Amino acid sequence: MNNALMTKLIKNYTELDVKYHTNIDNSYHSLVNFSQTKNSPIHRWFYYQEGYSPDLVIHIFDHLGITHKKNTFVFDPFAGSGTTLLVSKQMGFDSYGFEINPFSSYMIKLKTRNYSASDLMEYKNFVVSEDKKIDNVYKKYELKIIKNLFDEDRLIDIEVIKVSIRNVKNSKVRDLLYGALLCILTTISNYRKGGNGLKRKKVNKNMDVFTEFYKKKDEIYADLNKVRHYEKEPNIVNDSCLNINNYDVKNIGISLFSPPYANCFDPFEVYKIELWVGEFVNSYEDLKAKRRQALTSNLNANLKKEFDEVHRTNLLSKILQILSNAELWDKRIIKMLDTYFFDMYCLLKEIYLRTKKSGYCVIVVGNSSYANTPVATDLILAELGEKVGFTVKEIIVGRTNETSSQQHLKIGDLKEYIRESLVVLQKGKQKYCL
Repeated sequence: MNNALMTKLIKNYTELDVKYHTNIDNSYHSLVNFSQTKNSPIHRWFYYQEGYSPDLVIHIFDHLGITHKKNTFVFDPFAGSGTTLLVSKQMGFDSYGFEINPFSSYMIKLKTRNYSASDLMEYKNFVVSEDKKIDNVYKKYELKIIKNLFDEDRLIDIEVIKVSIRNVKNSKVRDLLYGALLCILTTISNYRKGGNGLKRKKVNKNMDVFTEFYKKKDEIYADLNKVRHYEKEPNIVNDSCLNINNYDVKNIGISLFSPPYANCFDPFEVYKIELWVGEFVNSYEDLKAKRRQALTSNLNANLKKEFDEVHRTNLLSKILQILSNAELWDKRIIKMLDTYFFDMYCLLKEIYLRTKKSGYCVIVVGNSSYANTPVATDLILAELGEKVGFTVKEIIVGRTNETSSQQHLKIGDLKEYIRESLVVLQKGKQKYCL
């Protein structure tokens, strides 16, 4: 980026920070990621690298003064790890969530479901029948790298456990047992999650599949056996939130969510093991269809979507212009970003219509960077929220991401915009529209 464009962008960012009351709150620093949650009951079953802490939900509810308003209806259009919905349930709120990833949607239901004492006892006493014979185990999967992911004996053991689970008649117990199996798949695989996909493990411990399954099963039982019973279960839909018009969602008191960041990160690629071996995806065509329905946050999404420029704010237009003249590793990034913000504009418009007067919409988001140009997603989403009718109450910066000395030199004074923030929007007191 040349110096003149840099100066203009800094000025634009600074002016919007002032307009939207951007403030740094270090109390959110550890709450905007999932790492602090990896040992917490229920949340620890499966590590979601894109998730945030349950304490963030509690913190925001307290900050906005709705903790004791038990009639508040909570909405999460990108339910992900289910944190917002689980905490809402524990706090006595009705809630509703969308999650397009079928594996993630399945796990949310397990985490937020109510189980009776007899359900838990049957779950605890389950034992795998290990004498099953499985032939041609690799032929079951269309996935091309299945032989790389699992040695044959391990995949056979996985299939043996599946057969035993399918014989369980109690659907709640059966689902929970299957969830325990899903949670260990990456652990016993030859690959791990890394970056935007999977990477071969340098050292693959000689883990016994059955031992790992029973360990996870016992962990889940211990967590569920200790939690108190909550009556309200969230309504969870395995679909894209962009299809919200097909569902009866209204009277939202607060929407609290973290959309996929506009960073080319493909969640369907990262959760490939769980999707395929969990049999949520059975063909590449099926996977392609799911990707096309998702929010456009990566280059595997639907980049052929046609739309007008109604979503383009001055800042977004300026960034797209800068990037169109920059050296990008893939020129499709420009279309991806444009489509990402169009999708978010459409979603925010629908959320606004379904939100009660004085209700909130809080977006947890991280900014991205392309060609040494930080894309201030938080500021653009604030502009889009304002565009559809919300008032921007504030932008809370939870943390700024560290950059290397080389990146620092290239990004310069814009380095502070490589950050993770909470965009807090509120609906005015005008008449409710839906």
